Amino acid sequence: MEYRFSKRLAHVTPSVLRENAKKNMSAENTISFAYGFPSTQAFPMDTLREISEKLYTQYNPDTFLQYAPSEGYPILRKLIKERLDERCGIHNDEEVIVVSGSSQAMDLTVKALCDEGDIVLCEEQTFSGAVKAIQSYGAIPMPIPMNIGEQSVDLDALETLLRENDRVKMIYIIPTFQNPLGTSMPLEKRQALYDLAHRYDIIIFEDDPYGDLLYYGEPIAKIKSLDVDERVIYAGSFSKILAPSTRLGFAMAAKPLLDKLVVAKQVADSHSNYYWQVMLTEYMLNYDFEGHVDYLRDIYRERLDAMTEALNKLPADKISYIKPTGGYFIGCTMAGDVDPELFYEALNTCNVAVIPGNIMSVTGEGYEHDFRLNFTRPSVEEIKSGIAFIGQALQAASHPSYQTVS
Repeated sequence: MEYRFSKRLAHVTPSVLRENAKKNMSAENTISFAYGFPSTQAFPMDTLREISEKLYTQYNPDTFLQYAPSEGYPILRKLIKERLDERCGIHNDEEVIVVSGSSQAMDLTVKALCDEGDIVLCEEQTFSGAVKAIQSYGAIPMPIPMNIGEQSVDLDALETLLRENDRVKMIYIIPTFQNPLGTSMPLEKRQALYDLAHRYDIIIFEDDPYGDLLYYGEPIAKIKSLDVDERVIYAGSFSKILAPSTRLGFAMAAKPLLDKLVVAKQVADSHSNYYWQVMLTEYMLNYDFEGHVDYLRDIYRERLDAMTEALNKLPADKISYIKPTGGYFIGCTMAGDVDPELFYEALNTCNVAVIPGNIMSVTGEGYEHDFRLNFTRPSVEEIKSGIAFIGQALQAASHPSYQTVS
C-alpha cells in the first residue's frame, strides 16, 4: 500500500550519527573516532552489580518495577538539585524533571514551545539530534555563525537574527565542551548571550551533557547560574558519566515551563526508566559516585592528551584544531588544498572512521573541510595509530595524484 506520512516528518531523515554508529559497530578492524560513546572501562560494573543485587533482595519491588511519577523518582530529583547547587552554582527554587536522556528534554521543549514555522537559533555546527527534534515539529533550525577564535557564537550576528526574525522561540546552545567543536564559551560571552535573550524575551535551552568532564582549568559558570528571570532551560545527562543505555537525563526549568514538559512527557512515555533511576539514586546516596566521575576524568584526560600529542605531529599547514579542556570531542579543520573526497576515501582504505563536518551542520553543507574526532571510546594505542593514518590521508589528498594509503 501507499503510506501517507505526516508533513512534519516527511523531510526528517534518519540520524546519520546513529546509522554511522551501527555501521562502525559491525565493521571489523576499524579504528573509530566517530562514536560519541564512553569507554567500556568507564562502566562501574562491580558497583552496579552490587546495587542491583541490593534492589532485588532489600527493596520493595514496587519501588523500582512499578509505574512511577512522570517527573521522576523524588529522591533522585532532590539529589540532582543538590548536585547542581554544589557543583554548578545553580541556586534556585526551580524543580527538575527526569527524562530519557537530555535529547528527550530538547524534544519535549520543542513540542511544548514551537508551532510550525517557528524558529530555533542554533550554533551553525551542533548536535544533529537537536536539529532533528526541531524539524520533527515543523519548526525551523536557523544557524548562528561562530567566532571560533573566541570559542563563541558571533554575538553581533545573533542580535541581527533576533532583531530580524519575529518568530524566534528559543536559542539552543551547547556552551560547555561543544559538540562537535570541543569549544567552551567564555563567561563574558555567556553573560552577553543571556543579556540578548533577556532584551528580546527569548528562552535559552542550555544543553550540557558533557559538563562533568572537565580535564583542565577551572569550570565556567553555567548560563543557568546567570538566570535571573527564569528564561533558561538547563538540560544534563547521566549517559556520559554512568551509562548511555540507562537513558537518564534531566531538565531544570521554571514551574510554568516544567509543567508543560511534564504534560509532553506523559504523552510521550509516561516516565523514564524507573529501575535505573533507583539504581542511580542508591549509587549517589551510598556509594562513591563522585569518585567514579573523578576516575572518568583521569582516563579521558589521558586519551585527550594522546590525541592532541598525535595531532601535533601532523603538518600544521594541513590541519588545525582547538584543544578542548573537557568533554568528548575535538573539531578539526583541513587546509583548503586538501580534497575532502580523497581524504575520506583514504580513511576508508585505512579503516579509520570520523564524523564529517556537514553531518553536524545545521544546513548540512559548508563544512566539507571539517570533521569531528572522539577520544573517549578508542584506546590510547588506537588513537596513536588512527591519527597517524589521518596524517597520511591528509598528505595523499593534498595532491592530484592520489595514492591508496596502506
